[in-house]
Amino acid sequence: MNELSTGGNHLNLTLENTHRSLRMLEFLKNMGFKETDGIFSTAKRDADTIERVRRYFQYNNFELNLLPECPQILQDSANAERNRENLFQEARAIKERNDADFQNIRIPEFLPELELYPFQIKPVLHGLKLGNSANFSVPGSGKTWMSYATYFCLKAEGHVNKLLVICPQAGMQVWEEEYRHITGRDPAERIHRITSDDRDRGRIPTLPDRFEIILINYEKIGQVQEHGAVEDMRYTQALIRMLDQENHNFYLIADESHKIKDPQSNRGIAARMLSPSAARRLILTGTPMPNYHQGLWNQFEFLYPNQNLLGSYESFAAGLVDNPFNQQRAIDELDPLFTRITKNQLGLPPIDTVYLDCPMTEFQTEIYETIAWAIAQDANNRDRFQAYQDYERNVMYWIMASTDPSLLGENNQFSDALIDLEGVPLQDRIRRYAEGELSGKLSALQVFLRDIVRREDKIIIWCNFRGTLVKVQEMIERDFGVQVRKIDGSVDKDDDVNPLENKEKNLRDFRDEDDVNVLIANPASLAESISLHEVCHHAIYVDRTYVATNWIQSKERIHRVGMPDVRTKYTVLMSKYGPDDQRLTVDDLIEESLTDKERRMNDFLDDPGLNPNAMELNYDRINDPNDVDRDYRRVIEFLRGKFSNDQNN
Repeated sequence: MNELSTGGNHLNLTLENTHRSLRMLEFLKNMGFKETDGIFSTAKRDADTIERVRRYFQYNNFELNLLPECPQILQDSANAERNRENLFQEARAIKERNDADFQNIRIPEFLPELELYPFQIKPVLHGLKLGNSANFSVPGSGKTWMSYATYFCLKAEGHVNKLLVICPQAGMQVWEEEYRHITGRDPAERIHRITSDDRDRGRIPTLPDRFEIILINYEKIGQVQEHGAVEDMRYTQALIRMLDQENHNFYLIADESHKIKDPQSNRGIAARMLSPSAARRLILTGTPMPNYHQGLWNQFEFLYPNQNLLGSYESFAAGLVDNPFNQQRAIDELDPLFTRITKNQLGLPPIDTVYLDCPMTEFQTEIYETIAWAIAQDANNRDRFQAYQDYERNVMYWIMASTDPSLLGENNQFSDALIDLEGVPLQDRIRRYAEGELSGKLSALQVFLRDIVRREDKIIIWCNFRGTLVKVQEMIERDFGVQVRKIDGSVDKDDDVNPLENKEKNLRDFRDEDDVNVLIANPASLAESISLHEVCHHAIYVDRTYVATNWIQSKERIHRVGMPDVRTKYTVLMSKYGPDDQRLTVDDLIEESLTDKERRMNDFLDDPGLNPNAMELNYDRINDPNDVDRDYRRVIEFLRGKFSNDQNN
């Protein structure tokens, strides 16, 4: 008699000798069974394993006797599935209600004068109903506020009493400052950032005895030992000990959860290890699956650990490849578990985008044209592969020339010393450009700032190149006597690294100090999780590249939920050949490309569902390959037409 039973925390199968075929043994091996003294056993005692064994025997017309505990496991699983499905349907009903249906709810620990918007109340109620939920609202919709509201409500109901947030390094200051804004309390008394010293001294498990809210960045939970040879799981193991303590019930939040979308990455594995020890969980991201449906698996495995919501990753991912039906089925299954506020729902004040013409100087134009000709010649004379490889580097040189040719040389510092560069070879002109003149853009910026830098409260100036940041900062401080703060890759990240000057201090100064009126930043260094919308409403773009994320995310730093009812202004500097010259420059090509990419991204941000999009609103990737190819073709077509017309004229 074939019998399936439980015992010793295992599932045990007694198999008749007549059924010991190679196919049967292969099936049992694949199911994780191992034979000892004629008994096949596996540590998996779940309903799915029992049901798969039962169906296999049934399919082969073999009798199988399920001893009493096995039917009970199946029954308990069926009951749990029904309860879970009922819960999911109740959550779906909340999700499908109109925003106008939601009246303000009193959030525990929020200051009395603070209220959530109706569209923010829905994700909070949805999260309270599920306990484990996903908020996929667009950037700038107030996900930190909604998360705190959900946590405080769950805490008041007795489900949790501590909060652990995994987030990017830049997000830590946001969680602290928003806590101060929401509660009126000093975050230093309640919130702690985990440090390497906490790890080395073994303090992590004891932190909840002194702090309510613990912050850790993704780099730490995904850390490896030096040289990347051995995984360093000390942070993760210490966090598990902290989460497992009986007197602490943690709400675990993965902020910007797309960072754990790879199930095989160190941080993806660490997140799954932490998840089962939490009492409740929440994932937050505006781009839950920026490339493919497979990116959803690890995020929802984190959200619902050990519940086999989407099956194994291998089967889930394999079933989605070139299979729209399975892709849509996966989205339908996950639909009750997430809410998504679209960009249209935010109702933000209108924006003004102004383009400021900046005629290039004669020398600048010569350098600019030389690089343009080199790009065109590459495309004409080299094989496609080599030309394509050189394209991005050469176009970046081209953008530098249109912005400030001194970026191409060794001297990147601003200088008043004017010299005559007539008759100097081109390479020497580039090397000594800064000694000779200001570029057209920097001259136009100097004139433009003269009229507004003291009149407007706060201005942020975006520059992609470090040499330009330095030059613009020196220009403003020297010519206008205004305090400037700078953020780029050379600035340390926080007070622990450098208390005198760091990214977080510069942001605090810009937000809080009345005499700090200008912030100059590189978009790639001021990406996710930064909000400047309460104090700044004018952004100036000295240069832009083809990277759409830099453009889109930088704009959202000052155009977000909670901003005053004022018009946001973006001033974009555009290189031109001359005041009356209508010929296009690389800035015009970039404008065309960014407009197209932003339109496609806005379609994505206004979609309430989960549709894959090849673009990302984070800096993990430079660009989508399809976009690079489109941009390449546009540039080469433009240059071929340009030089053909020049020769004809």
